[in-house]
Amino acid sequence: MHARRMRTTTAIAVLLAMAPFTSLGAPSLRADDRAYFASATAEQTARDALGRQLETLQHATGIAPAERFRQAEVMEAQCLRHHGYLHLQAARNARDHRPAQALEQMMGLCSRIARAGRAALREAPADAAWARPYGLLRARALKEAAAPANPAMEQAVDALADPALDSFARLRGQILRTAEYPQIERDGQHWDTGRDRQALAQRRDRALREAGWKGYWQGLQSRREPMASALLGLVQVNDATARLQGQGSAPARGYQHMGLDAATVDATLRAIEQHAGDRRAYQDMLLRHAAQSGIDAPQIWDTTVPDAGYTPPVLTLAQLRDNAAEAMQGLGPAYVAELRALLDPANHRMDLATERGDRSADAFPINAPGAPSMLFVGVRSGDLESDVEIAHEAGHALHGEWMQRGHASPLQRNGSPWLTEAFAIYNELRFRDRLYQQTQDPRARAYYLKSLLDDMVLQLFTSSEEAQLEQSIYQGVAAQSLGTADDLDALTGQVLARFGQEPERYPPLRSSWISKRLMYDDPNYLVNYLYAGLLAVQFYVQDQRDPEGFRQRYLAVLGEGFDRAPNEQVAQLLGQTPDWPALVEADLQVFNQLAAQLRALHARIEQGQGA
Repeated sequence: MHARRMRTTTAIAVLLAMAPFTSLGAPSLRADDRAYFASATAEQTARDALGRQLETLQHATGIAPAERFRQAEVMEAQCLRHHGYLHLQAARNARDHRPAQALEQMMGLCSRIARAGRAALREAPADAAWARPYGLLRARALKEAAAPANPAMEQAVDALADPALDSFARLRGQILRTAEYPQIERDGQHWDTGRDRQALAQRRDRALREAGWKGYWQGLQSRREPMASALLGLVQVNDATARLQGQGSAPARGYQHMGLDAATVDATLRAIEQHAGDRRAYQDMLLRHAAQSGIDAPQIWDTTVPDAGYTPPVLTLAQLRDNAAEAMQGLGPAYVAELRALLDPANHRMDLATERGDRSADAFPINAPGAPSMLFVGVRSGDLESDVEIAHEAGHALHGEWMQRGHASPLQRNGSPWLTEAFAIYNELRFRDRLYQQTQDPRARAYYLKSLLDDMVLQLFTSSEEAQLEQSIYQGVAAQSLGTADDLDALTGQVLARFGQEPERYPPLRSSWISKRLMYDDPNYLVNYLYAGLLAVQFYVQDQRDPEGFRQRYLAVLGEGFDRAPNEQVAQLLGQTPDWPALVEADLQVFNQLAAQLRALHARIEQGQGA
């Protein structure tokens, strides 16, 4: 989960005086998973019993649909608990494949339970009162029964395509592990331009920043030919699968699953493209400030370092908890209390380390009905982006807590990914904003405001690039106009230019298709982040314009699960039917207002204030 709220003013002076990050000096935390299962043996025993219960339900006769649905709900709740427990075990030791294999089996069991629940809904009388709260799920069940005309053929295609797609995703990882990233030796320190990319971007030494930027792209490009073969092969298989199953192209199938269509997505992308000048103006502003700060002929790698004399502080876990909670005060004391409880190390609900070891590099929430939510963070580095990641995943975890409060059906806890991601991105935007608002030092304010603006660039412009690029790759493969890494570079350059980037000035950017992990791991998922970002920026705006009304609407939707079409839930959240191009205009207006605030801060810093 892709990745991309502060403290009281009495502690600001202490916070900003902290030494630069070298080592967190904090112990690793281990979540108390006994809240899910007493032991791995207990989980295995319960998992076997759950499988037998499902077999009994599937072969039982004479059970009314209402009772079969109720049993499916109970079993799905149990299945989600197993899923969370196994996901945690697999992430704690990525070298041990046994938990991962058990997790994959569990996901299959959860799917079978969900299908049993939908089958019960299909068989319920049209006027059954008990089925009314599950209208969206019932509509899906009826649609599944009506199509495809040849379910055996669909299953056969999936049986062939799914392993192939999984193989391409694994191949991507294997290829990139052999990428040749330049190594740098400077002042007795060793740098790997792949692994240390973010750290190098923050170095005061300009030559080191430039070498880090160029080295990262050189490393990616060292594997561009096999990466092109993997991506083009995956796209061909995925698109052919969608067409064989009568779902149109793979992107069209993805949009349909989102509750959208190609025309809506294209209109949204055009609306973003019309604001490419705003992105270029923002980038030019950062370059001008770098020049005014004494950098001769600044380049893109000169816009990532904080202003001279300012070192971003490293938050303790207690500070992180307090700041995240302060950021979400607008959602009320109950939400804040749940967030504090989640992030309080004393509650043993966080699983994190300061060194990776055998741990997965992932970060995710762990949720299940009747169990406390938890967080897994593979590695907490202590920099801003690492803490934003925690704030983001905490947003996902609180979503699960609120669905539990709202008694959402276990069969309706998973729904539209773009709405789910919007809730989490909202938390991260609020976290950055809190850091910006709580300090008076112009350099600190500029640093945190820039991080907020960069996040909005990611949500709006980068997400549009990714959505357009993935769609264009599928179209190119279908038209047989793409066949080489050079073709992919050329296409990527065209797309980047449309959304305000400068591939002519920085040619390595044309190879950014190599870095898009989700194109391989979860094809056609990237477009979800565009709509999630559009919504999250609106949440950020509305909680200031109408605090009480927004809080009521937000928490109501947060707790109900996915019992309605996503556009209906969005309409409630926004107070009106979503008009996506209009939402683009509203979001970009906010972006430009914040950019003007950053410009004013730059002027103060250039005049010597805050030094």
